[in-house]
Amino acid sequence: DVGAKVRKLIDDHVISLGIDPKIPPVQLTDAEFDTQVGQAAGGRAKASEMEHAIRSHIRKNLETDPVRFRKMSERLNDILKGFGAQWDQIIEQLQAIIDELRGEASDRDESTPDIPEVYLPFLRTVLAATSADQNTSADQLCALHEVTRTVVDRIIEEIGANRSLWSSFKMADQENLRSEIFEIISQLSTKQSVSDFMALKII
Repeated sequence: DVGAKVRKLIDDHVISLGIDPKIPPVQLTDAEFDTQVGQAAGGRAKASEMEHAIRSHIRKNLETDPVRFRKMSERLNDILKGFGAQWDQIIEQLQAIIDELRGEASDRDESTPDIPEVYLPFLRTVLAATSADQNTSADQLCALHEVTRTVVDRIIEEIGANRSLWSSFKMADQENLRSEIFEIISQLSTKQSVSDFMALKII
């Protein structure tokens, strides 16, 4: 029964205090997410709902694709810092992130062309580790893609034959696979300095 203006004042005050209502945010993939966001009172509250859902999604999925989700987190922070209290613009930018996280919009760029999804987290790791950017030549990108495909294929093959590979009692097998991957990288990276790959943490 509280008037709309008073309700908005309360909402803004609660958000400004950073109060955690002890209720987990509705996940981006939940059917009721859009409905809940739509019911938020005012642009600031709506943006807050979206922000918390995005952060929750990033935390849950960070290990599956570290480079991608770290960039998403940085992009989110830039939006919140860059637009001040321009809630309509913030909501528009946050919705673009949500669309990408849901797979409704592509976050691929020229360095990650039409390559099967299973390779993408590894390719992003390789590109980040080698500091690949818009100045990286097509030949260098091709070499990085070839390394990624070969390494991922070998990992998939090993896991298929050794299901308990990541168990604590299989440390020797893990070390053998790491050594084999290093050899693969060394052999295939003729167009890219081997030292660039030394810091890779593919497995």
